[in-house]
Order: sequence, then structure tokens, then C-alpha cells
Amino acid sequence: MRWIILLMYTLPVFGAYVGNPAAPGIMNMGFISGHSPFFKFTSGYLADYTSNKQYTATSNNATIDPSQTFHDFAIHSQMATLSMIFVERLEVFGAAGGSKEHTKWDRDPTYKDYETILSDFQSTYTFSWAAGCKVILVRWWQTYLGADFTYFDVPSSQQSFFKFLNRLNLPMETEKQTFSINEWQVSLGLSSRIFIVTPYGGVTYLRSKLNIQSGIDVPPLYYENKDRIGYFYGATLSITGRFHINFERRVRDEFAYSLSAIAVF
Repeated sequence: MRWIILLMYTLPVFGAYVGNPAAPGIMNMGFISGHSPFFKFTSGYLADYTSNKQYTATSNNATIDPSQTFHDFAIHSQMATLSMIFVERLEVFGAAGGSKEHTKWDRDPTYKDYETILSDFQSTYTFSWAAGCKVILVRWWQTYLGADFTYFDVPSSQQSFFKFLNRLNLPMETEKQTFSINEWQVSLGLSSRIFIVTPYGGVTYLRSKLNIQSGIDVPPLYYENKDRIGYFYGATLSITGRFHINFERRVRDEFAYSLSAIAVF
């Protein structure tokens, strides 16, 4: 049954970019490969913007309350993508690029607490990567039921760290604290093609971990995502069958959207 997603005000959760569940089937023609070949590959670009991600602390240190360290967490990623599609049913994909993280210690800082005013901190763009697979479980005419698995990782490195912002131009030097992020996500979604547009939506289960290494005066901090179950929706625009543009949105205790451009070969 053809349908159009009407979830603009529903409650999705933070999660990695999912993409269209019908992607292996709707990308049925390439620049090099013929129509419906056994094998073809794609390459493209992904811009993913996630803000206000909710983490909860899993560590308990006497010198610091990790649940009060920060509230809002954002990840902005710019990544190149590559995938292989088999018999228009299975897609194995990978992505690599850079991600930039930003967080705030307090939602509504007040000038009564000078430490709160000085405690916003953020990271620089660092290397990140993702990998996974997508499979079409059921296809009926131009309607698809698909599943997806994705793993996303920001490795710990000297370029992957938090630093305090000197917002008042004061002589303030603090030790850099490296961090790492790793998460995996499974998704189940439904999509239906209507001419050159394929809207979709579905449900996800996400496990995300944020580990902040210890400093001289600060113990290590460990966090996990607050919400595990969520929803996503989006639409794919197919241009000439060989070039696709995809927009996706995810919301619940955060706001997230993604834009990707994909060429099929």
C-alpha cells in the first residue's frame, strides 16, 4: 500500500544516519552497469547534523558528579560513502570522514556562577568512520520492508579531545581530555516508491557510548545514550535512476537531520 510519511511531530531518538530501507532496490541502474545487474557499487557524500543528544552517566566518582557534567551533546559529521549492492537486495556500505562534537555544561547558565559561564567546551573535527549493511526483507510491487545495521566510531586520538572555551579572554589553560564514541544501531523501515520520490519511515534501536579519558584533576567519565528506541523518516529523490538525493530526519530528546548525495555505477 502506497503511503506518505506524516511524522513531522512524532518522537524519534538520536541515532546514526539510517538511509532509505529500499536503497538496494531503487538504485537499479548505474552509469557503468546495466539495468538490474547482479552487482553494482555506489559512492557519495553524507552530511549529518545531530544536536541536543541526551547521555546519562554510568560512572560514579566522589570528586565529580558526572550527571552534572553536561546536558546537550551534538555531533556534526561530513563523510564520504561507498557501498556494494548485490541482486538489488543486499547493500554493504562504509563511510569515512570527520566529526565535530559540541556540548554545554548547563542549559541556562547564569552570571551568578562564573564557572558555568566559562565551562562550554567543544572538539575539533576528528576522524570518524561507519560501516554496516542493509537488506530488503519483503518487496511488494514498489513497496519495501527493509532492515539495517550500522556501526559508528570516533576513535580516541590526540586530535580527538575536549577543550574549554576562553569566552572572557582570561589566561586559562586546562589539560586536553581525549574521548571516544562508539555506537551500533539496528533499524526496521518501510518505504514506497511514487514516481521519482521514495518516502520512508521506521523504528531504530541504538546503543551509544561516550568515554572521556581522565585528566590530572578530573577522573574518567563514562556515558550511555538515554533513549534506546526511536523513529526516523525521510525521502529519496531519484534523478535519472543513476543519481539520488536523500533527506532524513530524526527527533526525540534531540534534533537531527541528514542530507546525502549518491551516484550509482
